[in-house]
Parts: sequence; C-alpha cells; structure tokens
Amino acid sequence: MSGSFTFVHTADLHLDSQFRGFELAGANRDRVPGKVLRRLRNCTFEAYERIVDLCIEQRADFLLLAGDIYDVADKSLRAQLKFRDGLVRLAEAGIQAFVVHGNHDHCAGWRADLEFPKTVHIFSDQAVEHRPVFRGGREIATVYGISYPGPAVAEDLAGRFERRPGASYAIALLHCNVGRMAGYENYAPCRLSDLLRKGFDYWALGHVHSQVWLNPSGPGVAYPGCPQGRHHREAGDKGCLLVKVTGENAAIQFVPTATVRWETVRISIEGVNSDQVLLEKLEERLLGLWQSLDEKSLVVRVQLIGRGALYKHLARAAYLDNLLGELRGRFSLTGESFIWIDSISNGTKGAVDKAELAATDTLLGDLLSMAQRARADQKLKQELLGALASLIEHPRAGRYLELPHGADFDDLLDRAEELAIDLLWDGE
Repeated sequence: MSGSFTFVHTADLHLDSQFRGFELAGANRDRVPGKVLRRLRNCTFEAYERIVDLCIEQRADFLLLAGDIYDVADKSLRAQLKFRDGLVRLAEAGIQAFVVHGNHDHCAGWRADLEFPKTVHIFSDQAVEHRPVFRGGREIATVYGISYPGPAVAEDLAGRFERRPGASYAIALLHCNVGRMAGYENYAPCRLSDLLRKGFDYWALGHVHSQVWLNPSGPGVAYPGCPQGRHHREAGDKGCLLVKVTGENAAIQFVPTATVRWETVRISIEGVNSDQVLLEKLEERLLGLWQSLDEKSLVVRVQLIGRGALYKHLARAAYLDNLLGELRGRFSLTGESFIWIDSISNGTKGAVDKAELAATDTLLGDLLSMAQRARADQKLKQELLGALASLIEHPRAGRYLELPHGADFDDLLDRAEELAIDLLWDGE
C-alpha cells in the first residue's frame, strides 16, 4: 500500500439550483422574504465553499467529485465560474481534484470557455481513464473514472472499470445507481457484488442524494449524498465524506456542509386545550429545533396530528392560513439565519378516550393496551423490536431502516395507536 493520505468525496452539488417554486410563491400569494430567497439561491454555492474549506483545513491530498456538479446540462455561467473559483483555491493549496459528470451535467451540455487549473482532471465520456495521484514525487493512489456522454445512460459503466495490476490504492469514481435504489433513475445500473469483484479499494459514487455506505465492513463503497438539500425530500443533515487512508484501512467520516436545513415537524394537539397554547407549543418546538441545529437556516413543514379539542377549530376555513401567517411573523429573525415555515397541514381528528378504549374486550383494546404496556415493559419492548427484525435484516429495505430507540420508539407507538383507532374504531 501507499502509506497514509487523505481525500474528500462529494457528489451532486447541483450548483445554482433555482428554487423556482419559492420564487413563484414570492411573486404571488405567500410573499417569501427576499432574505430567504437570496439564501436559498446561494446555499448550493455555500455548501461547495465549505467542501473546499474542509479540503484545505484537513490538508487533503485530493478531492473527488462524483457527478452532477451542476443542476442542468446547459449550466449557468455563474455556476461554472463559482466551480472554477473553488478549484483554483484548491490548486493554490496544492490539492488535486478529479471530476466526472453525471446525468444532470452530462458532457453534451453547454460549457463556457474557461481555463481550469492543471491540478484538475475531468474524466472523458468516451472510456474509463486512470490518473495517478503523486505526493512528494511518490504515487499514493490512482483514480479511475468516466463521465456521462448524455442525460440517460442505460449501460452498466462499472463493467468497464479494470484495475491495473500492481496499481497503488485504486479509487473508482462513478455516477450510478447500485442495486436499483428506489427514488432515483436507474442510470448506469450496477450491482454491489459486481463492484466488489473489481478489486478497487474505494468506490466513490454519486447520484443518490442520501448518505449511504453500501459495504461498511470491507472496501469502501459509498454515496456521500448531496452536500445541500434543495427540497423537503432531501431533509436532514447533508454533507460530504472525509476519508483518511492508512495502509489498507480507510476511516470514513461524514462532515455536514449544508447551510439550509429542510425538516418536517409533527406536532400533536393531544392535551392542547386552547388556541394560545397551540401557538406557544408550535413556537417553542420550532425555536428549539432551530437552536438544536446550531441556528442553521431552517425551512420547515408543520404537520398537526393527534386527537384533541382543537380539532374543530383547525377545520375552520382560513384557520390554518391565519396560523401560518402568525407563526411566520414571530420568526422574523435577524442576521443571515432564518426559520421559514413553508406550510402547515392538518391531520388531526376528534378526541377519544384511549384509556377507556384500551379497557374494552376488543382487538383495538388489546392493541392499545399492549402499546401502553410497551412504554414501560422492557421485555415486551424487546419482543416488539424483535418482530421488526425481518424488515431490518432485509437485503434492500434494511439499508434504509434501523431499529427505533427511546423517543423514536415511543413516537412509533403513538403512530401505531392512531392508525389502529382510525382503522378499527367506528365511533360507537
């Protein structure tokens, strides 16, 4: 092996995403503040700058960019200039960069006539190329890659990769869909078993916008996810991967880079007996979430759930619109950070006495009684968790699931109770 070195793996930057839905809302009824729109338009660039900063701070030897650098094939001049500027900063710090293009930024799209640093290599769309990485005159790694010639690639491009005999630490850079992952176009489709047979030390993948380690116990096969979420389907923390190689071992660390966070918050009206209490509960919950995220800008959807006395109030015409407007007015935060409530939806229902239903000699009563006992009975809780084992151990579903613990387990019980009441109780 080639000693110790460090690299950063990112993908799916989607620089200069337009957020047209927010801009249309801003021009029409919802009056999205200019500060929010400006931050959204800049957040993909800010995430990219954080990646560049990370490379410099960690003294990385190189940066890997696994496709969809830009949001569209006919990428904006602004996006291309910003991308080049970041690569220039890396070059000045002596850090190389290796780039493949994917379905969004394929090679058939328009490119500005820009000069990139000599430390940057953009892989061809004609064949898999390999480029050595040198440090102090010694080869420490070899990066292999291929770009997309057009927007839709049906070929298994991974099949073209071949590791050279006796090569140094070998990295394959590819934009693809491994195992037909749901929610993503099946471009450059391949199977994990086929990737592992190729003998590469690390597969630096792009295309899937969630952070996924496909082979945590062996050679690295990873999606870093997108570094900046752009809508509510890309909720949660987003970032890149910092990889430190020592001999044959690679330590992979997820590093957050997003400056705007997308979240959906579910708030129950159970026990809420007045409109003022509801408003205070919403304000406290949203402010607490914002603070827990280090006061990162937050775009949030609120889902009101549960059963309670306010059910009839929430069903009144224009109530939710008025509630939304009042909340937005309370979060006119100063500085760069903001909380923007995108929407409030009502999934509440009329109040029921769960304790009374749990005491009935019915299937619903048995289910509610079991759920109540499971919150305190550790043995029963473990039995219920064991019933989920078939899902957790499923070769495909298990990638996206993990056993719930603590508050997550209680939340799952709450949702199960509500579903059981909806399906089994007829109101009599």
